[in-house]
Amino acid sequence: MGFESNTGLGVANHYGARSTGGFKGGEAPSAGAEKEISVNFDGDALDVKSSIPAGAIVTEIVDFFTGTISAATVGALDISAANGAVANYATVVTAGDLTITGPTAGTAVVKYLYVV
Repeated sequence: MGFESNTGLGVANHYGARSTGGFKGGEAPSAGAEKEISVNFDGDALDVKSSIPAGAIVTEIVDFFTGTISAATVGALDISAANGAVANYATVVTAGDLTITGPTAGTAVVKYLYVV
């Protein structure tokens, strides 16, 4: 791992190995109230936290994965029943981290509505 300081500003640049890992998920850019967070189960480490804010309404979990969801939560709120039907929407009262367990590969997309 080499360091270089040639700017004259006392700033060192670091050149060296970088860990890449697989994509782990994140919030997709969107316009309006419809938002999406994708969680990729193929990544090296699944320690990336995605938070869903209070007041959001989880509408659906879209499955592009292998296996089944054993649990899907936002904080303590169970969102696993969200399937796109209005009767199964889950309103997030307290902001929390999104946690999905069960799938062994692929991607889960959590769709929710949120207006700032």
